[in-house]
Amino acid sequence: MTTPSASYNKFFLLSLLGMLTALATVVNNMFSPAMPALAQAMGCDASATQLCLTASMAGLALGQLIIGPLSDRMGRRMTLLCSMIAYVVASLALLVAPSMGLIVALRLLQGLSAGGGIVISRSVATDVSTGNGLLKMLAAINVINGLMPIVTPLLGGYIVSAAGYKGAFAAMAVVGLVLLAGCFRLKETLQAENRTGVNLSQTMTSFAVVLRNRQFLLTIVHQGGALAVLFGNIAATPFILQSYGYGPGSIGMALGINGIFTAIGAGLAPSLGGSLRGMRISAWGLAILAVLQAVVLWNAMGLWLYEVLVCLMLFMVGITLTSSSTHAMECERSHAGTASALLGAVGFIAGAVAAPLIGLGDVLHSTAVVYALAALLTLAVTIPIKENVKNHG
Repeated sequence: MTTPSASYNKFFLLSLLGMLTALATVVNNMFSPAMPALAQAMGCDASATQLCLTASMAGLALGQLIIGPLSDRMGRRMTLLCSMIAYVVASLALLVAPSMGLIVALRLLQGLSAGGGIVISRSVATDVSTGNGLLKMLAAINVINGLMPIVTPLLGGYIVSAAGYKGAFAAMAVVGLVLLAGCFRLKETLQAENRTGVNLSQTMTSFAVVLRNRQFLLTIVHQGGALAVLFGNIAATPFILQSYGYGPGSIGMALGINGIFTAIGAGLAPSLGGSLRGMRISAWGLAILAVLQAVVLWNAMGLWLYEVLVCLMLFMVGITLTSSSTHAMECERSHAGTASALLGAVGFIAGAVAAPLIGLGDVLHSTAVVYALAALLTLAVTIPIKENVKNHG
């Protein structure tokens, strides 16, 4: 097993993998400020531009599920290069797309190809490191991923103000070209003798093999519960702050501060003494804080108390993102691409479930219920997870 420093400049590798992991943020958060300008330019309503966001989210989930297992069979480097070339082509094509229908289709392709970058970045990290080394590597990657949601909406807003909606697509293309250049420097990390070596249909059945690993399944459900809290907060914060009389600027600032706490938690996870220990600490902390938060929300006890508890909750979420990702990938090292695909998809599933629930009835009450149930689910599935998990593959 090679270490990152054995074959690469460590800073280069962590930067590349971190930016690949953050492609979802580039695709979605940089696009969000462009939605009104796009609607005006295309002469359509806001719901049509929402389809662009839906298409990219669907692509990000499907791309990980398709490309992750393929990378187990074909290797990481070539699969990643094809993904990033497709991403750049889709981003450039968006600059000249003449209709909303074509833009939606290209956004789907953009999401699919970005999903490949995300899923392979975790797989490469698993190929080149193990144990505490993998924990530290994923921590650094998740810090970058946690900070990008702070940067990309602000950058996207500035670019759209200066260059219109096409400026946002151009910026996405530039990011893709930079990452593609970095990917050409990446050496193959999954040697031929370690690949699955099966045909395409058998490659897809590897999902069933991985999901039979009970420890892996519990771990991704653990992460899914934590991500439901994260996405629930993103969906709820605008409405909660609006109910207290705050405008868009304050909402953006609140989400940015929340993102900082997630990044800090992700970076500090390796100091807790192992991935499973980090999962247990964060699960108990998140459950206690979520129950307290539910009381605060249900009784409308004030915005500042809510925000303090949210920051602490997202700090715990950051810890578990690093810890559970490490534990899950260690559980299925011989199917790292497939494991990474399922790990990535669970976040989008959690977001798809949590966000609509926030809008049911009174926003304070619905948010309280989502936070509490998601955190308690995270704790419940953490209790039976065992130390020293052996890869059954």
